[in-house]
Amino acid sequence: MTQAEQLEKDIAFCIDEWDMNDEQIGHFLRAAEELGVNCQYLAEEFVFESETFEEFERLHCNDDYLKINWRLDS
Repeated sequence: MTQAEQLEKDIAFCIDEWDMNDEQIGHFLRAAEELGVNCQYLAEEFVFESETFEEFERLHCNDDYLKINWRLDS
């Protein structure tokens, strides 16, 4: 798939699946590009909603939750 085809697919995904506006699509495309993934992968693997405010704080605001050591030499 060419880059242009992937971009078209990513934009369609953002509109069809998430009903994003132009600004939101731009943010999401940039985030996916920075991570080196497509928009569908980014959404399916990293985007989720919280049921309660407490859950939101635990999952999104706690620096120790799911802390990943990215070093290869442990």
